[in-house]
Amino acid sequence: MTAVDFLGILPSRRKEFPQFHLSRGKPRCVLGRKGRLHGVFFGFPPSVSLDLSYHSADILISTIMHSNKISFFLVVFLMFSAFFVSAESKTLVLGGAAGWPALSQEQGIARSSGRLGNEALVLDSTAQTTTADLYLSFDNPTVADETGNYRVVSNTLLPETSSKRTTIPSRNSSIGRHGNAALCNTQDSGLVLSGKPGTLFGTSGTTGSFSIEFWLYPAVTENGSILFQWQSSRRGANASLYQYIRSLIMKNRVQWTFSNIWTSFDGTPIEVVLTGKKNLVPGQWIHHELSYDAVSGLLEYRVNGLTEDIRYITASGTERGDVYPAILGTVADIEIAPRFSGLIDEFILRTTAADNVSLDRRNKLLGRYPSTGGRFVTNPIDSGGPNSVFETLSADIHEPLQTGSAFFVRAGNNFYRWTDTSPAWVPVHLGEKITGVSGQYFQVAGELYPDGNAVTTPVLSTLSLHYQDDLAPWPPIRVLAEPDDGAVTLSWAASIDHDTAGYLVYYGKHPGEYLEQGSPMDAGNGLSVKIANLENGVLYFFSIAAYDTAGKEHQGHLSVEVHARPLAFYGTTGSAQD
Repeated sequence: MTAVDFLGILPSRRKEFPQFHLSRGKPRCVLGRKGRLHGVFFGFPPSVSLDLSYHSADILISTIMHSNKISFFLVVFLMFSAFFVSAESKTLVLGGAAGWPALSQEQGIARSSGRLGNEALVLDSTAQTTTADLYLSFDNPTVADETGNYRVVSNTLLPETSSKRTTIPSRNSSIGRHGNAALCNTQDSGLVLSGKPGTLFGTSGTTGSFSIEFWLYPAVTENGSILFQWQSSRRGANASLYQYIRSLIMKNRVQWTFSNIWTSFDGTPIEVVLTGKKNLVPGQWIHHELSYDAVSGLLEYRVNGLTEDIRYITASGTERGDVYPAILGTVADIEIAPRFSGLIDEFILRTTAADNVSLDRRNKLLGRYPSTGGRFVTNPIDSGGPNSVFETLSADIHEPLQTGSAFFVRAGNNFYRWTDTSPAWVPVHLGEKITGVSGQYFQVAGELYPDGNAVTTPVLSTLSLHYQDDLAPWPPIRVLAEPDDGAVTLSWAASIDHDTAGYLVYYGKHPGEYLEQGSPMDAGNGLSVKIANLENGVLYFFSIAAYDTAGKEHQGHLSVEVHARPLAFYGTTGSAQD
C-alpha cells in the first residue's frame, strides 16, 4: 500500500484537508498536538504526514473507521500512539532586541550596551555611597547630588554622555569607572552647590572627620587649575578670619591648601599644605582622595589608594599630640572644577575619614566592580500550564578572561508563596539538560563575576528558556447526541491526552452559541451525560471541551459541534453527528 493508495481512501474528502506532505522513512504512526497527524502503517514503508485542524482530523478518523480498505485495528493503534503526546517545545528569550524586562532583584547589576548594541546585563560600577554626604555620579543628563543633601546653585559642566571607555581611547582601563563623566572647560565657573543644614558644608562649627574623593582625567595640567574650592570666614580672637579649602594643580601635581580651618589652642591660625608626589599625566584617569580623622588629627592625601602626603593637626605635630579641631565659619557654597580642563567623575564627600590604606582597599578602589560580583533574579515567568517542564537554559554571554557566571532555576505552581529559598534553587549548566524542574511558573537567577582585578565584567546579552509547554487537552474526537423527551444524552470517546481529568459540555439553541442556563456543564471524567429540562421541538447544539489536572481553567478547544431535537416521543428525529 503506497502513500497515494492511502490518500485514495478519501477520494471525496481530500479537499477538506489543508496540507499533505509525503515522505519516506521508518514506519510509524503518531497523532501529534495542534492537529498534526502522522500516519505510517507496519509493513508499508511509505509515510504520509497530514497537517489537520481538529475538525479535519475527526473527519479523517471517521472515514478510516468506515473504510473497507483499513482494519479497525489500525485506528486503535493510531489512538494509542497519540495517547502520550501532550506537550509542545517552546523557547522564551529575555534580552536581545526587545531589551531586558524588569527584574525581581538586581544586586550589583547594571544595564549596558551588548551584542548588536542591544541592552545587556553587566556588573555595576557605581560607587558605594551609603555614608555619602554628597554624591555626584555625573551619569545623568542633569547634574544633581544623588543624596539630595546639596542643591545645584549654578553649573557650566557638561555631561559626557558616552561611555568613557570608548570616547577616551587612551584611558587606563585598570583604574577607570563605567558610566558618564562631567566635561570641564571652565574659567571661574564650574559647578556650585549649597548644602542643607546638617551637611558638612551646610553647617557652621566643628566638622568632625571628613573625606573628599574624585576621579580626574586632565586634558592639560595647567598651573593654577582649581579642582575644588570652599571659601568663607569665621570669627577669630580679634577679628574675622578669611578661610578656605582649595585643591589645585601646581607644577603638574595636585596640591591641597587649608587656610584658617584649624587654629592652635592660643588662637594662632594654622596653614596646611599637602602636595602630591605623583605627576599628573594628561589623558589618564587618576583617583584622588583627601581624608581627615578628627580623632587622631591625621590629614592625608592619597593618589590611587596610596599615601602621597600627610600632616598631623595636633599640638605636637605627631600622632601623640592633642588634636586641634577643624572649624568651619559662615555657611558658604562649594565649587567643583571652577577652573579646569578635562573630565571629572564620581565626586564624593563623606562625614567619615577614609579607611586605612591596605592592599585590599586599594584593589577595591581601583577595581570597577565588586570583587564578589553581582546577582539578578527574574520575575516569575508564566509557562501557560501547571505541568510545563524546564528542559534547558542557554545564553548569549561574553566572558572575558578570568570572568565568570553561574545560573540557577526553579519552578512551581503558586509563586505567591515563594520565598528566597523555597522552592529550592537548582544550579544548571548552560545548554545541558535540566531534570526535576516543572510547574506553571519558572524563575531564573544569575550571578556575574569580574576578573581578578575587578576591572572587567561579563556581558549577558540574552537568556533563552527552553521548556515543554503543558498544552490544554484535545477535545473528544467523536461525539454522539441522542434526543429524548425534554432531554438529550451525549456520549463521546475519551480525549487522547493522558492527563485529561474531565469534560465540560457546552450547549445552546444556535450554532456556536452555547448560552443556555447551566452551560457549560461539568461532566467529570465520565464519557456520557444526560442534559435534562430542555424544550421539546427546539434544536439544540452541543460541543465538548476536555480539561486536565490543572482544573477547569485549563480546558482545551471545543469538539466538533453536534445537534439534536428533543421530542415528546422517544428519539423519533434525533441525529448523531461526528
